[in-house]
Amino acid sequence: MRLKAIALALIASLCLVAPSASLEARAANSISKTVTVVVDFGKKSGRATRVISLSNVSPGASGWTLLTQTKLKIEGTQQYPTGFVCRIAGWPTSKQQDCADTPTYKEGHWAYYVTSFTLGGGWLLSGQGAASHVPDCAGYEGWSWIAGGEANKPPRFKVENRACK
Repeated sequence: MRLKAIALALIASLCLVAPSASLEARAANSISKTVTVVVDFGKKSGRATRVISLSNVSPGASGWTLLTQTKLKIEGTQQYPTGFVCRIAGWPTSKQQDCADTPTYKEGHWAYYVTSFTLGGGWLLSGQGAASHVPDCAGYEGWSWIAGGEANKPPRFKVENRACK
């Protein structure tokens, strides 16, 4: 009888613990991922830098996916329509670049920057394409127009370390 009472007490305690563990797991999975996308059209464009905060981002969303979620019109090249950014919001113009193939250094290009707060924060020129990169929660994705013949430079926007929300 005593053994049966202990078994019932153990089952009751597991029933109380299991739901709370389940709630904690659900809460961890429901944390919304916020990422900020920064598009710097360059000084010579005459356009203002765009800063767009995206919330409730899917944990596996790529940098390319986030760029398309900014509602800015994105055009890839004919060669790589969803893997190489040729034009963002009409920049550069079709007269400057036809987007038929990957632009040359002389024609200018979009440089892709990311942040990694585990590596110290600040802009980092991405070592992989936007379609392969999954940004950190509370991170930044940066696109900087590099005019023909210019060296790569990060977007003109200061990133800050911030908590994942």
